[in-house]
Amino acid sequence: MSQLYNKCMAKKHISKEIADFIVNAKINQQTRKIAKRYLIDWIASVIAGSKTKPIQAIEKTLSELGGKGQATILFSHKSTSITHAAFINAAAAHVIEMDDLDRGSISHPGSSIIASALATAEYQKKNMNDLLDAIIIGYEVMIRVGEVLGTEHYKFWHTTGTAGTIGVAAAISRISKFNTEQTLMAIGSAGTMTAGLWEFLNDGAMSKQLHPAKAAHDGILACLLAKNNFSSATKIIEGEKGIFAAMAPKAKPLKIIKDLSLNQKKWKIENVSFKMYASCRHTHPAVEGALQLKNEYSIHYDKIKSVEIEIYSQALELLSDVSANTPYAAKFNLPFCIASALIYGDLGPERFTEKTIKDKKVLSLAKNITFTTNHILDKYYPKKWPSNITINMQDRKSMNKNILYPLGDPENRVTNYELKKKFITLTSSILKEKEVDIFVHSFLIKTNNFTPKKMINSLKKIRI
Repeated sequence: MSQLYNKCMAKKHISKEIADFIVNAKINQQTRKIAKRYLIDWIASVIAGSKTKPIQAIEKTLSELGGKGQATILFSHKSTSITHAAFINAAAAHVIEMDDLDRGSISHPGSSIIASALATAEYQKKNMNDLLDAIIIGYEVMIRVGEVLGTEHYKFWHTTGTAGTIGVAAAISRISKFNTEQTLMAIGSAGTMTAGLWEFLNDGAMSKQLHPAKAAHDGILACLLAKNNFSSATKIIEGEKGIFAAMAPKAKPLKIIKDLSLNQKKWKIENVSFKMYASCRHTHPAVEGALQLKNEYSIHYDKIKSVEIEIYSQALELLSDVSANTPYAAKFNLPFCIASALIYGDLGPERFTEKTIKDKKVLSLAKNITFTTNHILDKYYPKKWPSNITINMQDRKSMNKNILYPLGDPENRVTNYELKKKFITLTSSILKEKEVDIFVHSFLIKTNNFTPKKMINSLKKIRI
C-alpha cells in the first residue's frame, strides 16, 4: 500500500462507519418489494435442497447436538435453536445451486443472509418489514465487502463464506435493533470466524454447503455474543491483521464505504442475479447459449459433431480439471452441463443425481465438448460473466452465440411469473402445486398479510 493510502486509512474507521450504516440506514417500500422476490426464491431452493444427501447428513448431525425450539427447519418444520435452524436452512438453500448470485462480489448472498434473518425474525417475533430490512442491509454489506475482496481472494476463498459472515452479522444486528457499538462488536467477532476454501472441488465433496451454513451460524453467534457484552476487534475489516490484510492484501477497504449513505438511493440487492440453471454460475452463459441454439435451430444432439466454448480465464480456475464423478462436482463440469442441456433442453436439479451423472448419452456428447479461455472476455469480469459457444454439426454447418447476460441477470430479468414457475418446479414433489401458486402470488402481492411466522405456518399447511 502507498503511504498516501496508509494515511487515508489511518483517518478512517471503516468498520465503525459500516456499523453506523447498519443501525441507521433508511429503507423504502420499493426496495422491500424487491427483497420479497429474493426471499420467495430462497424458500424454493431450501425446500428443493432438503432431500439431498448433504442436507440429510447436516440435519442428522445437528439434531444430535440438540437445540432449543426457537426457529423452524423450513423443510421439516421441526424446531431447533436459531443458529442450528439457520445453519441447516442456509446449507439447503445452496446445495442445488439455484440460490441467487451477485456477480460483482462473486457470492451467493441469499443462502446465508435470509436463513439467518428468517430464523431470528421468527424467534424475536418480528414483522415482515423488519425481516426485509435485515435482508436488504445484509446483502448491502456482504456485497460491498465481497466486491472489494475481489477475484484474487476468490482464487482460494469462497466469498459466500467469508463476506457472508460479515453480511449475516449486519442483518442480525439490524433486526435485533443493536446500537452502533453492539453492531461493531458483532462485526468484529464475525470477521474473526470467517472462512471457506475451494479445495473440496478436487474431491467432488459436499463441503461447499458448509460455507453459507457456517456464515449464517457464525454471524448469528457473533451477534449473540455482542448482546452479552463480548468484546471484539474494532477494526476487523481494515486493521493491520484484519480480514483484508490476511485474505486480500492488495485490496483497498476504503472502497467498501464509497457512496454509502444513510439515505441510500440504490441498493446492491437490486442487481443480484437469480439462478435459472442448477449448476455453477460460471457455466450459465454457455448453458444459455446452448439452449438458445438448440431451440432456434431445432438441434438434435445425435447430429452434433463437436461443441467449442470460450470462457473468461477467471472461470477456468474453478471449471478446469473437475470430474463429473459426483452430483456436486458435475455442477462444475462444463462439458457435462452443456451436454445435459443440449440433450434434455433444460438444466434443472434432476440433471445432477447419482443416476444422471452416469447417463451414457450425456457422457458421450460431453467427450466432444471442449472449452478454452478467451482473454478478450476477461475485461468484462466480474461485472459480466460472458461466454461464446459454437456448435459444429455433422453436416458441416456451424452456429454460435455470445452470451453476456443469461436469464436471471438484472439485464435479462425474470418476471414474478417466472419466479413462481421456478418455485413450483423446485417444490413439486413436496408441496401442493395449486396451493403453492396461491401462496407465491399472495406473498409477492400482499406481503402485509404475512408475518415471518405466518409465512412459515402457511408452508406447513401446503405440504403433500
